[in-house]
Amino acid sequence: MKYKNYYAILEVNRKSSDQDIKLNFRRLAKEYHPDKNRQPGAEEKFKDINEAYAVLMDAEKRRKYDRQVAKYGYGFANIEEGLRDVKIKPGTNVFNDLLNQILGFKREGTSQSENEDIDSIERKQKPIKGTDIITHLDVTLEEGFFGAEKKIAIKAYKTGMKTFSVKVPVGIKNGDKIRLAALGNPGKNGGKNGDLIIHVKLLENEEFKLSGADFIKEIDITPAVAALGGKYKLQVMDEKLFVSLPKHLRDGEIVTVPNKGYVKEDGQRGDLNLKVHIDLPEDISEREEKLYEQLLKIERKREEFNY
Repeated sequence: MKYKNYYAILEVNRKSSDQDIKLNFRRLAKEYHPDKNRQPGAEEKFKDINEAYAVLMDAEKRRKYDRQVAKYGYGFANIEEGLRDVKIKPGTNVFNDLLNQILGFKREGTSQSENEDIDSIERKQKPIKGTDIITHLDVTLEEGFFGAEKKIAIKAYKTGMKTFSVKVPVGIKNGDKIRLAALGNPGKNGGKNGDLIIHVKLLENEEFKLSGADFIKEIDITPAVAALGGKYKLQVMDEKLFVSLPKHLRDGEIVTVPNKGYVKEDGQRGDLNLKVHIDLPEDISEREEKLYEQLLKIERKREEFNY
């Protein structure tokens, strides 16, 4: 009694590993698959390939096969004879089962999704990274200045809403992104999870506007302070400042206080820019009014002198 040379059919040898056998099986199954290869004998060759794979990938069947061919030698016999002592479980449809298990599809009579092209299915079996989840987070100027830890809720894949804790770094800017690795949608076929990407929106502040790393604040001063200068008290985040305003300030002029602005990426701070508006109080005393009258007389004399 002679047996088919399963090693030759799969173009391997007796020392070939399971991985080598599997790789050759995939290659040959593609080449001789009846749906792709219409040449005479392709279907019979395809059956031999599947039969050889079923035996050589089963350790017990492979040992029995090797013992038998050592006695009788190789050759080509009927399938029934070729597997006399290397039995496949009754009722097993090697042809369809192997296609479904190894290649991922079945022949005619199965569902359309299972009857896809082999190349397409192998691509699907490769590890695929999950898609990223993109969301937004509002951050106040104070939270950006000091740093903060905030909660964010997102709709996760299959599991519904999930809450994550997000650390807002000091000095974050409008439009920056915070990436939380592997918190996105799950991967396929053992692929890595996607990431959670958070787009940061730095909210406007009623008191301070942000220009780069500089604070801009508009302040009102009286005509007397504009003329003579003076101290201006204000709060910048957690710090109280007393700013010395120079003499002879004009409306719209800017007074810069170095290193009292927003936090930069390197940990340094921008500047604080005070934009001056000269404003006369709504109510002035009788004495103040008389002083303004005297000031007006001086201004008129100056104008007459200039003419």
